[in-house]
Amino acid sequence: MCESGRSIPPSCPRLSRALVLAATVAAALASSPAQAGILDPAPAYPARFSDTALLYDWTGLYVGLNAGGSFGRVHWKSDPDLVSGNVSTSSGVAGGTIGYNAQNLGSFVFGTEFDFDCRGINATVPPPTCAPNCEFKSDWVATARLRFGRAFGGFLPYVTGGLSIGDVTMDIVGQPFGTNNSVSFNWTGGAGVEFVINGPLTGKVEYLFISQTSTACNIECGGFGNINMGLTENVFRAGLNYRLWGR
Repeated sequence: MCESGRSIPPSCPRLSRALVLAATVAAALASSPAQAGILDPAPAYPARFSDTALLYDWTGLYVGLNAGGSFGRVHWKSDPDLVSGNVSTSSGVAGGTIGYNAQNLGSFVFGTEFDFDCRGINATVPPPTCAPNCEFKSDWVATARLRFGRAFGGFLPYVTGGLSIGDVTMDIVGQPFGTNNSVSFNWTGGAGVEFVINGPLTGKVEYLFISQTSTACNIECGGFGNINMGLTENVFRAGLNYRLWGR
């Protein structure tokens, strides 16, 4: 029989083990920092920052203004003279834009855009039968295009292509036989970058290659046969767009 107040003899192994176990548990509980706060709520950690607020939705209808320069060549061929050539020309351009973007496939943006620009293309063409010279003029150009780009937040690089429309006026210098006026339909293609300035206001820089179909001038250019003239041009312009509404 084990007596209290004395050392534990070897004849009490069960009691010895029980006392050692109880002492160990008591010491662990006393030293544990979680004992006093076991019912405290879990500590609050800062919420993970989300970049959702940084994303820009390009969907919506917009209008805008643009301005820049056109640098091109008037290509001509004289049937009665059997000669041909080209003449360099350039002009400033300025006008307006209306378009619509749809961003429904993640970062990919599809859109349509129509613009109308005034300009002052004027070139002198020198076939012999068109003495003293023939003139080629174009006062405006318009495009109706599709746009496809990939948005990186408020930064949208894109490619674009579609229909070009432009006026053409041809005659002999001095207009003794009147003028040949027509509208040319052809194609255009290019690329650009649009970027957010503030909210619905965006800026853009853009390059377009524009082709105007060759048109025949006969009576107005002397009447000896067709003198065919067409224009290809490289247009560089910058613009501002304002989104009227979006989702």
